[in-house]
Amino acid sequence: MFEEGKTAYSLFDEHGDKSTITVEKWAADLLQEMLPDVHEWVQEKYNLVCEKKPHLSRRKKGDVVRMLAYREAEKSPRYAEFVSDL
Repeated sequence: MFEEGKTAYSLFDEHGDKSTITVEKWAADLLQEMLPDVHEWVQEKYNLVCEKKPHLSRRKKGDVVRMLAYREAEKSPRYAEFVSDL
């Protein structure tokens, strides 16, 4: 049902430098179906994490954004359908 791999999203870190975050392809596919602009959503979540948890390392901030992406993707009816087949 879902392809394997990762999808990379570009963003600007808290210093204004260009960076990327990778998300599992299954989650990225669901997010792209659910959200009008996944890149914008990722940037907003990264900015929120930077604001709320500035003490985290860049890697940890990315981990939190990935966790939020997976939680959002799990809201998809297609995800529920996939899990019910297990």
